[in-house]
This record gives sequence, structure tokens and C-alpha cells, in this order.
Amino acid sequence: MHEKIPPQQTGAKSDTISEIELDSVSLAKTHFDIVKRRFVDVNCWELFAGTEKAEFSLRDKQGELSLDPPKVGDYFRIKVPGLHNPTGDGYDWVQVEKFEEEHSDNSECVYIRVRPTSDPTKRDETTAHFFDPKATSNFLIKREGNKISAEVHGRNEVPNTEDLTIIEKIRNSLVAVGGMIAGSKFQWKSLTEGLIKYEA
Repeated sequence: MHEKIPPQQTGAKSDTISEIELDSVSLAKTHFDIVKRRFVDVNCWELFAGTEKAEFSLRDKQGELSLDPPKVGDYFRIKVPGLHNPTGDGYDWVQVEKFEEEHSDNSECVYIRVRPTSDPTKRDETTAHFFDPKATSNFLIKREGNKISAEVHGRNEVPNTEDLTIIEKIRNSLVAVGGMIAGSKFQWKSLTEGLIKYEA
């Protein structure tokens, strides 16, 4: 599955992985179904990541709230705490460019790739995200035997400073650099830990 993650070519990268091992393959299969339900319910990610972290909502091609599992062409609308994004009316936007599931005898995996994009509720084509569109966030959950993992891989993370006001450029650089250093790593670790949490 890692061959699906775009190669790192510019800017920063991040890799966040949480794993748990269960007592048997059958237990792991049952728990993976729960992990998968959590994973495709993007609107509930903040429940797993913790309330002080970013808010996520899944949006359709018109930018309207979607309660379905994500599909290619949908959007994630993200509210980063503390730093309002003027371009996206307070939100950062990414678009789903891949959603894939794989199953074999002893493993299963679900993969989502998103990329910074413009706000679909506006006619403006300006990227409404603190990263440049070269960046991707790659989310995946997988089970191999009795081991389950949740992963987030950021690639080519460059601050978005195109076609923006000075205020927006400063904001994006601050959020991007903060994210590249520590903030997003902390955030993603909360999410990956929350997604795979096992409650007997």
C-alpha cells in the first residue's frame, strides 16, 4: 500500500503510525470492522482526535455536508483551531483524489489521499489551504494478521503563498511551519491512536 503514497520531492514530510496487536486473527478482523467504520466517518474524526484539535467534515462536490463514506471528488473541510483562514471563510479545504480498498487472505487496507484545493462553495479558484497543492495527506488503516495500524503520511508540504494577501501568506506560513514542526504530528497521532483504540 505504501507504493500508493506519492514520492517526497519538495518541502517537508511527516509519518505518523499507531499500531495494536490483538490476541487472535478473528478478534483483529472484528475490531478492524469497527476501525473501518470510524475511518470512513470523517465527520466524527474530531471525536477520536480530541476536541481541541482540528474539526473535520466531509463535503460533496457542491460543498454540502455528506454523511456517506468518502469518494473521489468529495472534499474535507477542516477548521484549524486558533488560525482563521480568510480564503476559505475560516476553513481549509482538501479534495479526495484516491479512495481504495484492498483485501487478501490475511490482510485488508483502506487508503484515502487528499490534496489542497479551492473552496467548492465559491467561484474563486484560489487554494483555500495552508499547504500548496503539491502537498498530499495520505490516510490509511490496515490489518495484517492480528495487527491493526492507522497511518497518516504527509508529503511535499510547502506553505501556500500563491495569489494571497500578505496576511494570508503569513497565516499559511505560520500554520504550515507549525504543522511541519510539531502541531500536525501531535494532531495526527491523536487521530491514529483514536481510530485503532480497542475497547474490550
